[in-house]
Amino acid sequence: MSLEACLWITPKIFDDLDDPGPGVAAFFDHHAEWLTDRPVTIVFCAGNGDHVLNYAGRDAWDHRFDWARYNCFALAPGGPAAATRAHNQDWLARVRDGGERSFNPYSAGPMFVLSEQPMDYRTLAGVYAAVRAEAERRGLRVSLLEYLEPGPEFCRSEWKTQRHPEVAAGTADAGGHIVPGVIDVTAPLSADPRPYAAFPGGVAAGLPAGDFVAAQTAAFTADFGLDGVLLGNQFGLVGFWHPDNAPPLTPERSAGIERFFLRLREAMGDGLVYWMDTYWRAEVERSAWGMTDAAYRSLDAILVSTFAVLVERTEIVPNLLSKAALGGPRPLLGLDFVDPWYWYRTYLDDRRTYLYQREVLAAHAGSVAGVSFFANDTFGHFVPESELAATFEAVRKADVQEGRPSGGGVNRP
Repeated sequence: MSLEACLWITPKIFDDLDDPGPGVAAFFDHHAEWLTDRPVTIVFCAGNGDHVLNYAGRDAWDHRFDWARYNCFALAPGGPAAATRAHNQDWLARVRDGGERSFNPYSAGPMFVLSEQPMDYRTLAGVYAAVRAEAERRGLRVSLLEYLEPGPEFCRSEWKTQRHPEVAAGTADAGGHIVPGVIDVTAPLSADPRPYAAFPGGVAAGLPAGDFVAAQTAAFTADFGLDGVLLGNQFGLVGFWHPDNAPPLTPERSAGIERFFLRLREAMGDGLVYWMDTYWRAEVERSAWGMTDAAYRSLDAILVSTFAVLVERTEIVPNLLSKAALGGPRPLLGLDFVDPWYWYRTYLDDRRTYLYQREVLAAHAGSVAGVSFFANDTFGHFVPESELAATFEAVRKADVQEGRPSGGGVNRP
């Protein structure tokens, strides 16, 4: 079977959120050769996932929520206006006047808003329906997932920072700003009388945050007819992107992490659960963060993270091989082009790592079940055709190299 293509899109690709059809059709046109003769997964990233956690059920489809309509969002001390002014002043001084060409604030870019269009659950349902309809029109089978982020990085995060900060004390780097709001699935929730889709009578004090996330995610995906969820940024493992950032590991923490993944698997039934890893090999995830074999087995696929702004290049191959050796979840190799929430462009800004990712695909095709990438940038534009075509050729060669002949996938109109 051909390599799976797992493509991420955000609402920024739409000129009009109430009429997503043209944007969806443009996405399918632009990626036509990626979407035929292979398994296809589309991850729709509305925001941080707080709209999933806040979701109150079918009677609440007119409720509005913030979405990832920003470039470089961060609720730093002093409020959004002060944070934006300070960040942009720093960016101007260091990047425009100072000539910096890497790291933040260069990679993040200035803070600004891309859209003032409102989003509610009915609008979101229309986007999902448009993706389904376009895939059906083209005779394609597509798995459609929603994105769930553990932190507050891309837009306002009401559930994590206002409703339940007691379980979201971990921090994230949002464009160079260290902000709180990362969920600890092992932490107990405070009582909450508000209705949720999975808890219409409210939440009792002491419920593990992971239990809530598992049940709420399953209820959301069921109501919207989705095929599953992609858990972003090492969801479940606190301490982003480096083992030194992990909290002290105890048997209780490891058990709580495993409980979350198993509860999610049980709640989702046959639904898909994809997980974006820590950038580090499985043995490090076990020893530093407390990931377990049972938790790995609960997953359908693991995104082997390689984003150039974060990855240790020497860790990419060991990480990929360790995830392939698990023998359960499908390893999807992350490929960098652009970012839908920051304005860096890896194919321009870190060409060395960009090309190395493709070299890894060629050298280790037998350990790769698919590839994954952001399909739009922070402005809502798709990856340039020339870069997309060159990478597709690398994927096609990997198909052939591992005996995955063209036409051997599930999608053939």
